[in-house]
Amino acid sequence: MKIDDRISEYMALLNSRPAKPVSPADQPQGTQVNPDTPPSEVALSPTAVQRAEDEARRERLNAIRQQLAEGSYNISGKDVANKILNVLKG
Repeated sequence: MKIDDRISEYMALLNSRPAKPVSPADQPQGTQVNPDTPPSEVALSPTAVQRAEDEARRERLNAIRQQLAEGSYNISGKDVANKILNVLKG
């Protein structure tokens, strides 16, 4: 599974959870509820998105480390070549 797919799945999971309406009393001090955002939607801050991406990356790396330790990690040479070409293309 590619990292991009893993992040997409994780973000879809985050977005599929029902949102709990937030009252001003529930907000941490110094934050505000946006009255223009319906209570059924959750706006993720850039920090929250970064943490989700970091967590997905950590999970992926831990799975790879375990596979390496077991000797079962296989990667396609074609995938490596495609990734290198995509990075060089910019």
